[in-house]
Amino acid sequence: MVGSQSEKMWNRVSRGIYLLILTAGALVMLVPFLWTLSTSLKSLGQALVYPPQWIPHPVLWQNFVKTWNIVPMGHWFLNSTMVSVSVVVGNVVLDSMAGYALARISFRGRSLVFFGIISMLMIPFQSIMLPVYIILRTLGLINSYAGLILPQLVSAMGVFLMRQAFLNVPGEVEESAIIDGASRWRIFWQISLPMVVPTVLTLALMMFMGSWNNFLLPLLVANNQSFWTLPLGVVMFQQQYYTNWPYLMAAAVMATVPVTILFLVLQKWFIQGISTTGLK
Repeated sequence: MVGSQSEKMWNRVSRGIYLLILTAGALVMLVPFLWTLSTSLKSLGQALVYPPQWIPHPVLWQNFVKTWNIVPMGHWFLNSTMVSVSVVVGNVVLDSMAGYALARISFRGRSLVFFGIISMLMIPFQSIMLPVYIILRTLGLINSYAGLILPQLVSAMGVFLMRQAFLNVPGEVEESAIIDGASRWRIFWQISLPMVVPTVLTLALMMFMGSWNNFLLPLLVANNQSFWTLPLGVVMFQQQYYTNWPYLMAAAVMATVPVTILFLVLQKWFIQGISTTGLK
């Protein structure tokens, strides 16, 4: 009896220690964002005060309006949204189809194809960006939305993620559908894909965040300001207004808010999708 009570007490203490560690880690991660938000609401003079002040006084919400009007933030938002949504749709469709084929359809060389896809995860974009640029320039896709979207339409990580999800779908379900006369295409769209919705949402969130925050590809493709996305626009804005920290921080906050809201809305599905595919 005493041993059981001491074990329960130790479990509570250890859980409390874990919570304290996680809380401390979360606060450390939040500090840069909170400082960015604080600076975006200050005047230039207050932002340069030493020692720095966390709470702005007065709070200057008009910094966001001025930043929005100084540069074409609305156009950059529109470009980023259009590119990111296109990338999400392309990856959800193409990665799901490829993942299903690798998980459920037996064909010669399937293991070799899967190994090739997995090996692509070890290749950073920096090592292939020159060939990508040459291909896009040869095809006449520089300074175009197609040049921003096409290189991101398929992801090796997305294919791997969807393959793992489809492997967890019970084979008896598909066998019953085949006996009932369902085609492979119908089985994929109406039976298997709805059973891996958490993984699909996880893939969509990952692709949206990756495309929204992508800087190198727009830097290669978009020489014309009309095709700039938010990351590229904010960097160029920094070069022009490098001394006005409140405006810079306001631009950074506006660029971060959409991704933050999307993650908070889909975080339950994100965690479930990661845990069910073994990526944890």
